[in-house]
Amino acid sequence: MAIQPDLKSEHSRSLEASLAALSPVLAEYSEALGVPVRLEIARRRIARPRGRRGWTLHPFTMPGRVGWLGLGPDASRMTLATVCGYALPAGRRTAWAVRGRGRWGRPLQDGEGQVVALLFGTDVYLLFDLLGQDPPLARFLGRAVLDLSLEAGSSLLLTVTGLGPATLRARLRQLRQATEIEGLEVSALWRVLDAEQGQESGIHGEALEAELHRLELTMRTSGRQVREMERRLFQAQRRLSELTQQRAPAEVLAREFDRIATLPGVVEVEVREVVLQVFTEPIVVEYGFRRYRLGRFRMDLHFDGRLFLRNLTNRYETYDHPHIESGRPCLGNIQEWIHRLLAQGEFAAATELLLQYLKTVNPADWRKAVTHWAEDAE
Repeated sequence: MAIQPDLKSEHSRSLEASLAALSPVLAEYSEALGVPVRLEIARRRIARPRGRRGWTLHPFTMPGRVGWLGLGPDASRMTLATVCGYALPAGRRTAWAVRGRGRWGRPLQDGEGQVVALLFGTDVYLLFDLLGQDPPLARFLGRAVLDLSLEAGSSLLLTVTGLGPATLRARLRQLRQATEIEGLEVSALWRVLDAEQGQESGIHGEALEAELHRLELTMRTSGRQVREMERRLFQAQRRLSELTQQRAPAEVLAREFDRIATLPGVVEVEVREVVLQVFTEPIVVEYGFRRYRLGRFRMDLHFDGRLFLRNLTNRYETYDHPHIESGRPCLGNIQEWIHRLLAQGEFAAATELLLQYLKTVNPADWRKAVTHWAEDAE
């Protein structure tokens, strides 16, 4: 009696292999962007947008939820013979065709003009069976769609990551270069398999190996050039900020000084040669129905754009605040806004935002738990 193969187990093994191949890709993108990049598998054909900090991939899924404009977008089954220029094996070409897709996200098209995913805020809905592909192809296509989504959502990505525009562009460029190299590796693997089946000669494999080597050298060289450009850009921005401050009329600085002095929580303001110093009242924060006394702070707002927040009365070891170590704050999503305000000479607005920052704690991001500080007796 013939034993039928366990299709469910075979599918599970294929799924696990694809997930294992994608895991280091997600880690690489998370490290480059400084925010979580996740993959979420839905039990149904629709998945609710996560709408949280980070970037989320939803494979073979569409945005929606029960009771929210119905079950989801109007969709029908279709087939995609290729995605991003790479042929999908027979039997693994099923995809979703979404009608009125503009309502459900921004369409992401590959080089052939096919809609392969929808970008809904920070959620990426892949309309084809990514996890059903062989691991090398799943890994490459995951990268390719991630690159498409990050490019399309670059404006939102600035806010999510807190990176500067130049830094973000450089990191996205490096990720795309790595994707291009991986695409060549996938092509080389396919050609080797074809050659073993008598469908291709070894000449193509040698040519691809040479091209891959050339691109690896180019990528390393480009990486050094990008780092040097970032360094020079940072120096130029600092110098421009210095020149801008030197040209700033005295009455403008005086007006900013007066506005800061009237802000709630500010007790004193001093202007020195290269820095504006703001002294605060004792900062008290609430967490878990308790109040913690952090102490008085001094904000050092340098005219060249640098920023330090120092605890004058109640530091814990090297920590001035749950989100500040040795005077250097982890500003998260507000970093870009703070630096922009300082560069434009909007010191009062920056101070007001920083006062709110000092009075806020987030357990998911703190460097030292607020419970290390003394509770406020009042």
